[in-house]
Amino acid sequence: MAVNYLGTQGLTDEMKTFYDRQLLERAQPNLVHARYGVEKTVPRSGGKSIEVRKMLQIPASISAASTGSNYGALLFEGSAGGAVVATFVKVTATLAQYGQWSQITDLVETQSFDPVINEFAVNYGQTMGIALDEVVRAALVAGTNLQYAGAATDKSSIYATTGNMISLAEFREAVNTLKKKDIPPVVDGKYIAIIHPDTTRDLFAASELTQIFREAYDRGGANPMVTGVLGDYMGIRFVETTRAYTEAGGSPAAGSVCASPVYSTLVIGANAYMTVKLESQNAQLIVHPRGGHLSDPLEQYSTVGWKAAICAKILDENALVRILHATSGGGTWTSE
Repeated sequence: MAVNYLGTQGLTDEMKTFYDRQLLERAQPNLVHARYGVEKTVPRSGGKSIEVRKMLQIPASISAASTGSNYGALLFEGSAGGAVVATFVKVTATLAQYGQWSQITDLVETQSFDPVINEFAVNYGQTMGIALDEVVRAALVAGTNLQYAGAATDKSSIYATTGNMISLAEFREAVNTLKKKDIPPVVDGKYIAIIHPDTTRDLFAASELTQIFREAYDRGGANPMVTGVLGDYMGIRFVETTRAYTEAGGSPAAGSVCASPVYSTLVIGANAYMTVKLESQNAQLIVHPRGGHLSDPLEQYSTVGWKAAICAKILDENALVRILHATSGGGTWTSE
């Protein structure tokens, strides 16, 4: 007979499905940074690393194909010229496991007024979402295609003044950077910008933007001036999240309040990065009832936790612009 806990006879398949669904439903809204990458899966028995290869664009040239040159396209009569040698590049990434767990004593299980396992499932769903989102975000903010707002030339100059705030001109420049590299949009003909609510606040203060909203959008409850949601502008779809990356100049203690933290706004084109998961291991909630552990001889506790495997890697530095800027107010950065 299954161990009796929390008023049920063991953990049925229906309960496990219910808990897993709660875990994923709570996690999904937080995975903003993972939404716009190329999704890859490592097959079962395929190891925990992945290698992606691509051929670089072959340069076009209408010059003569002379000795030692593979790219000349101008042909001499009766001569095919030299063979073109293609260049391949590869990107490798290695998955890592992430997870957390908690112990629940027998008295909490049997005497608590609250459905403890259910509360853990809901809570761990949120925690897992934040953790996995940070994994992808860390990969994206490691990009080298940087744009500094205003007159700033590096991160320290942004930290030193609140004058280098983001503006619509910065987004126009970022889009121009992507277009000059022939980077296509991500979805619906739009590039994606991941922005912090503090950034949204400053953009709504721009008279240029509010005028556009009044004139270009239908009046009514769906207008951005009413909803407070930026929507689309200049070929960009804005996605707002409190998990947008912020940091501080220098090396102060993490989590301290900074008068002008440095914000990172990501402007993303197609195929900029990839997210990788294992075919054999989806994100899951794991519950062990009391007595299910060799270290629990007196059936005194259960365990509940989550586990997932993921990694992320930039595929094309040219397809991801990171705008570093200040905002009009202070805040707390997420990490350094």
